[in-house]
Parts: sequence; structure tokens; C-alpha cells
Amino acid sequence: MKRFQKVWSILLVLALTVTALTAYSALFSVPVSADAATDDGFSRHIALNVADGPIKIYTDRYVQNEVVHEGFPCDTTLYTITGAVNYADTVIRLVQDEVDPYPVATFHVVFRDLTIHPNTWCSVVHFKTLQPAPEEGEPMPMTVDLRLEGRNYIAGYNHPGIRGNAVANIEAAPDSYSVFTSEYSGSEFSLDSDLTMNKIGDYEIKVNGASADLDAGKTARPAELIGPDSATLVQAKIDALPPVSEVGMSDKDAIVAARAAYAALTAEKRETVDADVLQHLTDDEAAIAEQEAALAAAAAEETESDPAPKRKRDLTALWVVLGFLGGAGCAVGTLFLIEKKRKPAREPEADLPEMNGEDASDADRTKP
Repeated sequence: MKRFQKVWSILLVLALTVTALTAYSALFSVPVSADAATDDGFSRHIALNVADGPIKIYTDRYVQNEVVHEGFPCDTTLYTITGAVNYADTVIRLVQDEVDPYPVATFHVVFRDLTIHPNTWCSVVHFKTLQPAPEEGEPMPMTVDLRLEGRNYIAGYNHPGIRGNAVANIEAAPDSYSVFTSEYSGSEFSLDSDLTMNKIGDYEIKVNGASADLDAGKTARPAELIGPDSATLVQAKIDALPPVSEVGMSDKDAIVAARAAYAALTAEKRETVDADVLQHLTDDEAAIAEQEAALAAAAAEETESDPAPKRKRDLTALWVVLGFLGGAGCAVGTLFLIEKKRKPAREPEADLPEMNGEDASDADRTKP
């Protein structure tokens, strides 16, 4: 009984402590409103990562992994989508519901360092309106303001990387580089011909490596959207690397990433990277290679200095034989004892009676 009361006392104290801490936090915390207006005019900023699951954005809500988040009007919400996902079906959908009267909705989306490789038969990014096509001269019911930041690689499978029946106003940040393409098929579409696209801002568009306008990106692959300062992004990555005298193995990932970013630039953009900056990258790579070689040599030397471990003999067969012999010996001994126990003991010879003038044997009786 006392033990029961002690447990309940401990639980009661914990409950009171949690309640007090909650009340204290509520009393002194400063409430932050998600609807507070921001300098860029959006009331809410939503950051989503495609690695956390497929994303569906509607005019008044968004859904990720089938979890519905309501109260996010697309006109006043900015969605920033980032992350990487491989072998997935349609990952990002912007959908305008089929309602009456037909509204005119604008979605505001940023793709930042987004990498998507497809699974099968999917466009991976889909702008879709369920509204009927407008009359000539009327505004499209769905518009997407899409800004590209950092490095983006968006590939469809047998469908384009981006498709839909909306208007997309595409803007590329000055230091961005983005690719839209199809993979694993003979499709010649990288951007859907049903998607009306407008170029916003100063950036270069290449289709199959040749300069083109945005509309040409609808009918050929891959389409590259190259910001005028995209080399600046790579140069900044290299500048952020430590000097060669301070390079350690912990810097290897950053050095490899900087080299990959440089290699992904177009040939023209690579030529704009300052030679001293590129030498910085090369020197850091050499320092990492030297440290890796030293570590490998030390590991090899340690292996040679250690005596070879003695080979452990496998005595399984010996133990089996000994066990067999021991078992056989026990069986033979047991049978011997049983047989001995069964055999009757030999009866002792009867003592001859004393001769009182007569023989005890029949033979004696027959004597004359």
C-alpha cells in the first residue's frame, strides 16, 4: 500500500510541475502571428522539403504526406520548395479546384536547390487547373509565379519535367542555374507545350546547348535557364573553402560539392571563374588527396607491424569423433553391466556328508 501511495505522489508532483511550466511559458511568451504582414507583401512563408513527401498546393491549403494544412490562401502565401528526391512519381502539384464561379488564382512558388529524378510515367512537377479554358481575351484561371534560385535539376520520365494548362511566369535569380528535362525515354519535351510560359528577368535560355527563347523549351530537351551571374554561385562556394594550410578531412564534402558545382556550369560560364579562385579549389583538393594518402600509408604500416593472428584450428571434427567414441564406450559399458546383472550366480558345490561307513555317491553304493 505504501509503495502504491509513493508512486501516485511522484506522478502528482510531475503533473503539477508540467502545469506550472506551461502556465509560465504562456504568461511570458511573446505571441508570433503567422498572418503578420511581411516586407515582401506575403502574409505567410511556407518552407517545404520534397524529401518529406509529395506536395500538393491548392488555392486555400496545402497537403504533404496526406496531411492537410488549411488556411493558406495561395494569393498571399509564398511557398519555398527545396530538397532532393529520387525515383518518385509526381512530387509537386499545384492544383486549382473546380469551383463555381471560376476564380482567378495566382500561386507564388520558389524552387531552391531542388533535385528531382523520376520513377515512371510522371511529370514530377504538375501545374493543373480544373477550370475550363477561358474565352479569348479572358485571363487564365491559374497563374504560377515561379522563381528559380540556386541549382535546380528537375527531370520527368516519359512526360516533361513540368507540365500543365496554366500560365507560368518564370524568373531566374542572377546566380541560379536550372535544368528541366525528361529522362529514360525518347520524349522531346522538357517543358509542356500546354504550359504557357513567360520569361521574367534577365537570364539565358539554352535548349540542347544552343541559345533559344523560352517557347523553344516546350519542344526540345534539356532546357537550361542560366542566370547571368550563375558563376558567382560557384565562386562563392570556392571562396568559402578554407585555405590550403587549414584544410582537414572534415572539409572534404564541401570541397567535393564545390568541384561538382563548377563542373555543372556551362563551358562559357566556367571560363568566367577567376583563375586564382579555381587554383584555390585545386590546391584544397590536392591537400585532401595528400591527407588521404598519409592515412592509407599509416593504416598499411600498422597492419604490417601487427603480428598476424594465429589461425584458429577447427576442432569440430575431432570433437565429433571423440564424442562418438565416448558414446560408443558408454554404450558398451552399459550393455556389459546389464548382461552381467542378468547372468545367474553360480551355485556352490554341496558339502559331502561325513562318511559313516557308507559312501554318499551312487557309484560307491554299487561297489561290491
